[in-house]
Amino acid sequence: MEYPTQIVLDFIATYFWPYTRISAMLMVMSVFGARFVSPRIRLYLGLSITFAVMPAIPAMPPGIQLVSFQGFMTTAEQIIIGVAMGMVTVFVTQTFVLLGQILGMQSSLGFASMVDPANGQNTPLLGQLFMFLSILFFLGTDGHLKMINFVVMSFTTLPVGVGKLTSVDYQSMASWLGIMMKAGLSMSLSGIIALLTVNLSFGVMTRAAPQLNIFSLGFAFALLVGLLLTSYIILGLFNHYDLHWLRAEEQICSMIRLDC
Repeated sequence: MEYPTQIVLDFIATYFWPYTRISAMLMVMSVFGARFVSPRIRLYLGLSITFAVMPAIPAMPPGIQLVSFQGFMTTAEQIIIGVAMGMVTVFVTQTFVLLGQILGMQSSLGFASMVDPANGQNTPLLGQLFMFLSILFFLGTDGHLKMINFVVMSFTTLPVGVGKLTSVDYQSMASWLGIMMKAGLSMSLSGIIALLTVNLSFGVMTRAAPQLNIFSLGFAFALLVGLLLTSYIILGLFNHYDLHWLRAEEQICSMIRLDC
């Protein structure tokens, strides 16, 4: 039995374009897009998810050929949509890394640093602590399952070959840089004020008693206060994550034209 070339290409396109969007999201999404996850694992995971969700995905447009300029542009659109959805989860995680870096620099805990396994860069240890906690929150609240659900529903609201992101979506994605700074600063504001009060107190002590070795005493005391503030912030960290994740879900729903 012989199959015409066009039938074979249409069959490949039925799985290729959904796989492109799903794998693009996994490529940059928190946890799965980290450097410690093998690309082969992401490849097989995206392939298995694609085969599992194919019954829930609408049929591909019949008028677009896979090997053509229009097919190339359609593939690029799927990559952009998947990367944009995955980047929202990265912004949520990096907000808590920013929180740890702000507290670490203010409390002198920034001297302790380690290589970030997610991106291979040297970052403060306190930032790594908050990043691991945010990843645990992400997995514990089934954030990865919600992202798979979002990407499957996006094929209905943003069909392949028809739906695409607009300039408003790109602008809202760029605004997340400001949202990260605002959220990280608001979560660390109590620690900044407390450490500023400590530094001002030691400054007054330095003027009142110059013979005291304020530098050695103040450094150790700032470390102790930083550890206490860290434990205090960790107690309410999940509430901050929950609010920040709800904002991320609203962003994803707005991006894929979904009423949440």
